[in-house]
Amino acid sequence: MTKVSEVAQRYVLVLLVVAFLAGTAFGLVGLGWNVWPVEWTGNAGPADLDAHWQRSYLTMAAEAYMATGDAAAARERVNALTGPQLTEAQVAAELQTMIGERTAANDTGAVSRLQALATVLGTPPSSAPAPGTSTQPAVPRDTTSLLQRLLRVCGLVILVLVLLAGLLLLVYFLQARSTGGAAMGSAAGDDDQEDHEEPAIAPALAAASTPVVAPMPAPPRPVAPPAQAFRPEATALGPFVATYNLGDIDFDMSFGIESATGDFLGECGLGMAETVGGGDVQRVTAFEVWLFDKTDIRTVSVVLASSHAHSDAALRTKLASRGEIVLAQPGGSFSVKTSSLKLEGRILDLAYGSGDVPAQSYFTTFSVELAPVPLLAGQR
Repeated sequence: MTKVSEVAQRYVLVLLVVAFLAGTAFGLVGLGWNVWPVEWTGNAGPADLDAHWQRSYLTMAAEAYMATGDAAAARERVNALTGPQLTEAQVAAELQTMIGERTAANDTGAVSRLQALATVLGTPPSSAPAPGTSTQPAVPRDTTSLLQRLLRVCGLVILVLVLLAGLLLLVYFLQARSTGGAAMGSAAGDDDQEDHEEPAIAPALAAASTPVVAPMPAPPRPVAPPAQAFRPEATALGPFVATYNLGDIDFDMSFGIESATGDFLGECGLGMAETVGGGDVQRVTAFEVWLFDKTDIRTVSVVLASSHAHSDAALRTKLASRGEIVLAQPGGSFSVKTSSLKLEGRILDLAYGSGDVPAQSYFTTFSVELAPVPLLAGQR
């Protein structure tokens, strides 16, 4: 599995949100507003009627004129049929066609009403359209500019490219953040390993270079046993050191965990769990040490509480949901475990502050050493 796919799996929610926003922008701005915009036609009028209903409209206009004798209203009704698709001459020709049809059908009442309407329009009643004359409205030409369509397509392509570039930058940023934390942790682990190995190598070299000059060796001098120190297992990846100082805003230090071959195993770190008091400076009364295992897809943690937080019942109840609560003491050790990883830790140093809050309630400095250990099949 590559690092990009590992980061994508860890931040799948972020990628889904970015994809949703990109799809919304593409569909709304690109397609909805540019390629296929909504076209409003407005309210329909008599000129928008079908040819059959336009004839019915003329018949009703003739009947209304015969009943009222209002020539102005009759002309206004007939003129409502005219527009870009139907001229006044075409309306008059259609009216003469209707007179001819009613004459052939011996409908004298309808012929008289239509002839009266034609007289109002100023059309001689004897004039009739020539046979074969078409009264179909002209088809409007598409006035959409080709250049406008090309500009819309180009703008859509540029929008898609910008969104893809932003998505790639987001993935690259998340990957750099993950690998950068792992590199810092590995460097700290190498320096600490050299410090542990030097005392063991020096006595061996001294013993090998000392010649035997006396037949009776002197009695060996008693050597004091070494002080008990935190020794992570031989297979530990790290250790990492996380240090907090009063004034660090939203403190949260993380380290990437990788195998010897460079495979991503998970992450661990130290962050603020709870603060106390007010003011501009965050005063931390409890820290949270967390361990993420990619094979377990979960994060487990332990809370390192100050003396005040450890003894306060309300704070303990509030912090209980985060994990096991451990009293923070210099040299104290703790551990958390997932299905395939175990994190062993030791508190290197801590110091309390004072002021308008209870004694030993917040830290001015806090430093821990974290050593992740991969678990074998028999240890899980």
